Amino acid sequence: MVEHLAFSYRSARSPALTTALCAIVVIESIAVHFALAVHHRWAAWILTLTSLAAVVWLVRDYRALGTGVVRLEEEALRLRVGRRFDITVSLARVARTLQPSFRDLPTPGTNEGRDYLNLTKPDAPNVLLVLETAQRVRLMAGLHRDVRRFALKLDHPKDFLRAADERRASLSTRSA
Repeated sequence: MVEHLAFSYRSARSPALTTALCAIVVIESIAVHFALAVHHRWAAWILTLTSLAAVVWLVRDYRALGTGVVRLEEEALRLRVGRRFDITVSLARVARTLQPSFRDLPTPGTNEGRDYLNLTKPDAPNVLLVLETAQRVRLMAGLHRDVRRFALKLDHPKDFLRAADERRASLSTRSA
């Protein structure tokens, strides 16, 4: 049995961005609470609690990004990224893995990125997985999207790319 390899993505975390988002949510929720509390006390509390839940989610996602890993299994890749995504991709469906340049990534704001998903956004990716066929991915709030290209920022991209290529090669020789 082949061991499962784990690759971290701690460098994809942004403490400044997380802190700024939390501060914005707190400041705005206080202002909205006082503005609504005069006439709609229950609505003010509901929105305040929803904002508090958002802050808790942001902090928990930040912590999960610091401890989470992408697992390269014998025949699959488990892309569990923070509290955002939990996707399993069969290695047989991976057409190629590469360290992307600007040419490999879609131009922001264009339609060429419909099949592309950066799992460690907002950070720039250093690994790109290209699938042979699109895979349906569950996004937040129950939305779905068909994705053919997954991007990640891993702490050791060259080690991941080498290991992924080795697993894909051994998988193709076993199936041949």
